[in-house]
Amino acid sequence: MITDSQIYLALSVALMASILAIRLGTTLYA
Repeated sequence: MITDSQIYLALSVALMASILAIRLGTTLYA
């Protein structure tokens, strides 16, 4: 069973991962 806290945690992790990926990508391609 998925709770609201698990959904919030998953969204937070996904957001952080996407931000890190974008920053890493811009650093590599700058």
